[in-house]
Amino acid sequence: MKKSTLYLCLLVLPFFSTAQECAKMYDYFKEGTVLEYTSYDKKGKVESINTHKVTQLKNSADTLIATISGSMVDEKGKKMYDQAFPMKCFAGTVYMDLRSIAPPPQQNGQSTDVQMEFSGTDLMFPSDMKPGQTLPDAEMSMKMKMGSLQIMNTKYTIKNRKVEAEETITTTAGTFKCLKISYDLEYKLLGTRTLRTMYWYSQAVGMVKSIDYDKKGNESGRMELTKLVK
Repeated sequence: MKKSTLYLCLLVLPFFSTAQECAKMYDYFKEGTVLEYTSYDKKGKVESINTHKVTQLKNSADTLIATISGSMVDEKGKKMYDQAFPMKCFAGTVYMDLRSIAPPPQQNGQSTDVQMEFSGTDLMFPSDMKPGQTLPDAEMSMKMKMGSLQIMNTKYTIKNRKVEAEETITTTAGTFKCLKISYDLEYKLLGTRTLRTMYWYSQAVGMVKSIDYDKKGNESGRMELTKLVK
């Protein structure tokens, strides 16, 4: 996986109990909202640009479900992939499908006979997050098959999540009051790789910045919110 960062913004506001109130709580839970994220390598060179757009909102009982259309291009503007995934809000808590952090295999030249299977738990963001709080883990398995033949089996685990502090972060998209959250991402495919990540997101726009660190504690890449259209 090229980036471990959570590409989708999540917001933290007080408790509400209905899907309608979720729409009021989360300002970006509106059709047409576009969030653009730019990923950089450890030297500050642009690696990719990831764009997320809310294409549909649906009330299902007391849950608000947003359909997110995502696309990524490389540093030269060449499309790497398109994908869509759901995001839910219930009683003030957001549940994020981990497909938002797991880019699918390159689509160029990929056979139409390839099927993808996903399973696991959503990444949960309670409504009452504050510094010092520990957050629930999440995991996802991703299998790629061609007929009865399994050609890939990958597992992502996000663990050791903790709200570290409140900080103010500035990017080209603006200046935002944020919560700083840490976690470990364990990625299994032909071996196990673990990255330490710090990321910041605000009550107003969601995730603003994220930094990945290697096992020696050195920065290996970062991602920032570079454009916001509501």
